Amino acid sequence: MMKVGDKVPSATLYTMGPQGSTTVSTEEVFAPNKKVVAFALPGAFTPT
Repeated sequence: MMKVGDKVPSATLYTMGPQGSTTVSTEEVFAPNKKVVAFALPGAFTPT
């Protein structure tokens, strides 16, 4: 479980936008001095 102030591990994230699928690194998203709210939920029709 992560806590406030923990560093996010380095990873590549996949996003879907108007131009199609793209990638972004966690270093870009969670850059220093940048406030971010991370939200996640289980996929549809998966056991939770």
